Amino acid sequence: MKTLLILFVFTTISFADDPNRVYSTKQSLSLDELRKISSTKIVDTVFTMSDYFVEIDLSKQLGYLHSRFDSVKTFKVSSGTKKIKDGVETNTGIFVIQHKAAKWYSTQFDSTLMLNWMGFNYGIGFHALAGKSYYKFLGNKTSSHGCVRVSREDAKELFSKLNYGAPVLINKGETAIRISFADKSSDDYKYYDTENLQKEIRRRINHLYKGSYLSFVNQKILIDNKNITHEGISIGDFSKVAVRQKIYPESLFIELAVPELKAELIPANYFSPQKLFASND
Repeated sequence: MKTLLILFVFTTISFADDPNRVYSTKQSLSLDELRKISSTKIVDTVFTMSDYFVEIDLSKQLGYLHSRFDSVKTFKVSSGTKKIKDGVETNTGIFVIQHKAAKWYSTQFDSTLMLNWMGFNYGIGFHALAGKSYYKFLGNKTSSHGCVRVSREDAKELFSKLNYGAPVLINKGETAIRISFADKSSDDYKYYDTENLQKEIRRRINHLYKGSYLSFVNQKILIDNKNITHEGISIGDFSKVAVRQKIYPESLFIELAVPELKAELIPANYFSPQKLFASND
């Protein structure tokens, strides 16, 4: 009979190859799951109480509206480019909606009318334009001075669903930090002010790079428009994330399941490595 071992990892884990698969800080992991962790890049997760958040993939010029209630909606965008006069590339990072206006005139570019404006990174935001000539660029190429242009139809929907503080994740196809919805009925979250949030994010990213994330990160962080400014927070460099994350004995507990006995939590260092992975026929 094989002895069943279940390992408890006290952290939040999001698999890079499956962004919707997130483990909470009290999720038990089987040996098979642990083997996957040891050979798959994992990424960090921050949480929102908002009902919606947006992800923009600059490499595909596509946006994804995530909802607590519905399936993910995909929409086309056209982001910023340096190839036009005074143009800048849209910054990557995690931001939140800071400002909204049904009509907003650009003071920088000839008082251009922007419809359903939603600002998140200083003068950068989502918006539509009055005409439709820009539609040919949506989903195809960058064309703006830095903002994320969307169709009038999509802008109207985004404007109605994205409240102040709704997160905006902008990446180039890969990210070391993802966003997930927080459980509104739970108080199992840590809230940092702006300065300490920046420090904590840098610390967590550093542990992802060093392969020590599982042993030194054990809090679920909340974000909103009070602790994230227009500057946003870093999403790290996914290419630098360690392929193998070390699992130190002091960060683990093992539940030894024996049919004849009531299961109990036993410190991981109670077992030798040989004992831990041994099986008895």
